[in-house]
Amino acid sequence: MASRPIAVSNISFGLVSIPVKLFSATRPQSVSFNLLHEKDRSRIQQKIYCPVDDAIVDRSELVRGFEIEKGRYVVFTDEELKSLEAPGGDSSIEITEFVPLTEVDPIYFEQSYYLESDRGGAKAYRLLTDAMTTSERVALGRFTMRGKEHLVVLRPYAKGLMLHTLYYADEVKSADEFDRSVNESSKENELDLAKRLIDDLTHKKFEPAQYHDTYRERVIEAAHQKAAGEQITSAPAPARGQVIDLMSALKASLEKRGAAQAAESEPAASNKKVAASGHGKSRPATESAAHARRVARKK
Repeated sequence: MASRPIAVSNISFGLVSIPVKLFSATRPQSVSFNLLHEKDRSRIQQKIYCPVDDAIVDRSELVRGFEIEKGRYVVFTDEELKSLEAPGGDSSIEITEFVPLTEVDPIYFEQSYYLESDRGGAKAYRLLTDAMTTSERVALGRFTMRGKEHLVVLRPYAKGLMLHTLYYADEVKSADEFDRSVNESSKENELDLAKRLIDDLTHKKFEPAQYHDTYRERVIEAAHQKAAGEQITSAPAPARGQVIDLMSALKASLEKRGAAQAAESEPAASNKKVAASGHGKSRPATESAAHARRVARKK
């Protein structure tokens, strides 16, 4: 089933205007549950209750109130709120400046949307995409969607353009509120081991498909098991101990990685020996791993 655009807009900067469509770029897959009456397994209904009247209230009797101080509200009508939206209801994506992507910290990213060129905008869309790609720049701007003005960033992605709504500065908590252990210092040998472990775990690119929401998978599997009348059992939680000696923990991590890699390389080493038919001798993989561990301990 083809995706439906959530908005039709145009990108504007200077005298240039590019018609585009917005599509949601993400599709959350978290599990959700409904509340049921335990006795008969029927789904419950939530009612709106007024404690002053001690009565159930119909939705038609509700108004919007903004709390200006504890227990004190001012009421807004739908018409008044509509009048406070962006003037004229302009839904253009107005570019205000271009910056390097590295200047926009990921903490500001909120929602992601694909931008598709609309009728008559293909050439201008491609030109803007190519220009931003070659100049290694992203665009910052404003966009009004569903009555709210958003700060947005446009960036080249997968041969096209992606739009991200951003949090405003006053919506992001200051890092100074939290203890980041800035007064602690790292010893040179500890830093060296930590960097070696990072290098050992480093891959050339991010492969998101290799990661799965295992909680969601377990819930879905358990639901099918319960529906089939099967008994479900929970897996034992892995034991976690407090790290006391940082150096020992780093060395143990490197040794564990080395042993795992050695085990993976043993079949390949055996195949090479068979192919060589006894011509030349090489150090076994397990001996190489042991040698590497001895070198790590000396350091």
